[in-house]
This record gives sequence, C-alpha cells and structure tokens, in this order.
Amino acid sequence: MNEVVDDNQRALRDLIAVLQLGKLARAASKHDELAFLIVNDTHRTAKYEQAFLCSFNANDQLRVEAVSGVAQPDNASPYLQHLQRVLRGVFATENASQLHAINPESLSEKLQADWQAINIQNPLWCPFVDNAGILQAVLVLTRRDPWTQADTTRLDFLIDAYAQSWLALTRQRITWRARVSAFKERARQRKYQLLSIIAIVLVMLIPVSQTVTAPAEVVAEQPTIISPPVDGVVKRFYVKPNEAVKSGQVLFELEDSVIRNRYEVGLKALSVAQADYRRAIAKAFSDERSKAEVNLLKAVAEQKAEEVKYARDLLNRIKVKASRDGLAVYSNENDWLGKPVRVGERIITLADPDKTELLVWLPVDDAISFPQQAEVSAFLNVDPTSPLEAGLRQFSYEAQPSPEDVLSFQLRARFVENVQRPRIGLKATAKVYGEKVSLFYYIFRRPLAAARRYIGW
Repeated sequence: MNEVVDDNQRALRDLIAVLQLGKLARAASKHDELAFLIVNDTHRTAKYEQAFLCSFNANDQLRVEAVSGVAQPDNASPYLQHLQRVLRGVFATENASQLHAINPESLSEKLQADWQAINIQNPLWCPFVDNAGILQAVLVLTRRDPWTQADTTRLDFLIDAYAQSWLALTRQRITWRARVSAFKERARQRKYQLLSIIAIVLVMLIPVSQTVTAPAEVVAEQPTIISPPVDGVVKRFYVKPNEAVKSGQVLFELEDSVIRNRYEVGLKALSVAQADYRRAIAKAFSDERSKAEVNLLKAVAEQKAEEVKYARDLLNRIKVKASRDGLAVYSNENDWLGKPVRVGERIITLADPDKTELLVWLPVDDAISFPQQAEVSAFLNVDPTSPLEAGLRQFSYEAQPSPEDVLSFQLRARFVENVQRPRIGLKATAKVYGEKVSLFYYIFRRPLAAARRYIGW
C-alpha cells in the first residue's frame, strides 16, 4: 500500500515539475535564457547525464545552442563537430519530427565512426516542430539507463511547451530589416511565378499546325473497273494477277453453255419462223387468210432474228477484254474460278503503275479541319524513314467502315511531281497537316472533347 502511495506522489511531483518548467519556458524573454533552462532544469522531471540543444536554420544547417553544465558551447570543438554530423544524419531520417531513441545501427558507417568518437549512451531525440511540421530545433538527452515509457510521455508534453516558447522567441527575433528582406524575397518569388505564368501562357498561344495520323494504302489514281457483261460463272483467266496487259487483250472468260444453248435454240426458232413466213407468202396469192398472216409471221421472224443477234452478241462478249493498257490487279484466280458473278461486280482493276495516289482512312474521332491541298506525309511500312510528300485532293463527307472495321472518312492524296510513285498495294501511315491552331488547343483538343462528351456540355 505504501508503495502505491509513493508512486502516486512521485507521479504528482513529476506532473508539477512539468507544469512549472512549461511556465518558466513561456516566461523566458531570450533564446539564451530559454536554452539554459532547457538543458539544465529539465533534469527536474527526467533524469539524464547530459543535454544538447541544437537549432536548424532555413538551409537545414545545425548549430549547438546550449550544453548542460557548460556556459558557452564551442561549435568548433572536435567533440561538437562529431555530434553535429551525427545529428544531421538523424535529421535526414523519416522519423526526425518524432520523439524517439536514436539507434546507432541505423546510421551510415561514416556516422558510426563519429558516434564512437562522442561516446554517448542512450540518446533521446526530442524535436521542436512548428505548425507546418518543419523541424526548428532538437533537444538530445543522454544517460546510461534506457528510457522508460513514463519518461518519454512526460517529455513529450514538456517538449511541446519548449517548442512553443522557442518558436515565439524566434518570431520576436526577426528584425525590421529581416522582415523587409523577407518581403523582398517573397515579392521576387511572386515576380518569378508571374513571369513563369506569362511565359507559359505565351507558349500556349504559339500557332502550330494541327496534325493527325491514320492508316493509308497506295492505290491507283484513275483505275478502270472490269466487270462481267452478263451474269454467269467465271470459267478461266488469261492473265495473272498484277500482269501488264494491252488494250483489247482477253482477261477472263465466263461459262458459255447457257448462252450458247440460247443461241442454238434461237437459230432453230429463227429457221422455223422464216419458213412459216415464206410459206405464208407463197399461199398469199391464192388464200386470203394466208395473206392476212404474212405481216404477223414477218414480225415473228424479225423478233427471232433479234433474239439470235442478241444471243450472238452475248456469246461474243463471254471473253472479257481490256479496255486500256495497264496492270490487271485482282486477288487470286482461284478465288474466282467457278464463282457466280453478276453484272457490274468488280473482278479486275486496270491501273496505271505510274499513276498512284494515297488512300487514307481517317477515324471519325480524329477528324479535324483541313485547308485546300493540305499537306500529307506518307510513311510507307517498307521504308518508314523516308516519308513521301503528297497533297490532299478529296475528303469524303460520309463516314464508312474501314478495312479494320473502324468508322472512318476516306481521304485521297495525290503525290507531288518529283516523288517516285510507290507500288500499288503498299501500306503506310499518313500524317495529315490541318489548319493552324494554338499550342494549347493542339495539346488539349482530345481531353477537352472527351470531357465534353462526359459532362454533356
């Protein structure tokens, strides 16, 4: 029972000592007075062998302000030099703004050598932190016995009072010259900030050419579409894919069995109609009824003759010929042989290899405004380091699915005169130059468009 009473009395005395020290700290009028109180009178609430009070300036430079039992510390002494290097190492750690015991094993090898030189035991780091969380000063206490939880709890409350008094005296020490210098420094910083903002605004107003990139392909400039003249089935090709052909050369042939049978049947029907017509003429001299049928049988014979002529014309067109010189461009003959085709269906494209242009598939989301004859740079997949220059000549108003199934606009660009025309079918990436816009719009066009779609404005 007596032990409990003694512990309570001891705790009460420690609490009274903490309150008294806090009151004395707030009553101090100078830094030297407060520093002497901190390093010498703190012994009343926490037993220690030596105390060091150090301050930090704006450049994080450390200075020993006071040492317990010493009237005026000499910062140039070797002992304090070693101590300052060790404390600067602790200041660089993450928990420098928290009260904690310094662990020498967490220091670097060089700082551990300084630690051995000062030979202090169980140092306790007690930081003075301002409202902004910046470390202004630190009190380091050393003793042989380890620090208890009760010691650190009392010191935690006491250090807050010390820090408040230290920061209050620090603000009082600022002279009018220092205030003027600080004001000038802030004004200079604001000037630099304003100049930086103006520079950024001016840079954002710099006009630049708006550009977009899109997949492209080299195609014929004015191709001729070869399609079957009648519905039928492809029977045979007379030219290979991408083969050079001459005008009038046979390209492919359709199955002629249906048309030939129609022609043979037409010939037989024509013979019958002509025979009936001749018989009616012969009988017309003696038979009035036959005379009346002559005109009808004549019209039937003429109809059959026209049908035979039409069938003969179709039979002559079974073999499709080239209408001009060029390259016969198509995929593969095996893709067409035996396949039913219709009138107007493209089978072969006749193209001039010396007249090619660029077909660009511009996605709808990348569409921008283009001037007349907008500049286009084509980076071929076979030679991406040598762009080919071209000029925009056509822009479709209606979007359609591209070969990659992306809703896109079709752009056609003609290569400039001094550019060697690339081969038909080559793939490329086209860079199209639009109108002049500000650098701000160039950078933030797509984010602004996305934000507008998101917020519905």
